[in-house]
Amino acid sequence: MTSSSGSGTNEIVEKFKGLSRGSQVIVAAAVVLFIDGFLHWYSVSASFGGFTVSASANAWDAPGAIWSIFAILLALAMAGVIVARLFLAAGTIPDNISGFSWGKINLGVAGVIALFIIIKLLNHSGDIAYGFFIGILCVIAICAGAFLNFQEEQKGTAA
Repeated sequence: MTSSSGSGTNEIVEKFKGLSRGSQVIVAAAVVLFIDGFLHWYSVSASFGGFTVSASANAWDAPGAIWSIFAILLALAMAGVIVARLFLAAGTIPDNISGFSWGKINLGVAGVIALFIIIKLLNHSGDIAYGFFIGILCVIAICAGAFLNFQEEQKGTAA
């Protein structure tokens, strides 16, 4: 029993494998960062005479939600451009914008994402939960992927 969706899935996997290592890292880390945005980034609990009160916030909640929201949206935009360039006809998305190649653009955007997460950390560094640490790892991966893309582009092999 064969289905057309199985061959479509294989085609998508093959196209993903055809991406440069940096692009693969960016796409994967952006997806994980988006999912991570719904986990607990901040958590606090207090006990009063036998009663315990707990509260938590994710990346979409205060404190300083705007910084993590922008970081997640920029990461998804980076991944979206990579995927769009993969699936759309050649030339649909230009190879550079105003003289800046995608390797340089991704490197700059990754730096901005890292800056936004640092601002969020400095904005409220107490009561950090596991989601924030996963988010930091994702941002590091996005920056590493962008750097790999930039290096590959300089060598002329980036996809």
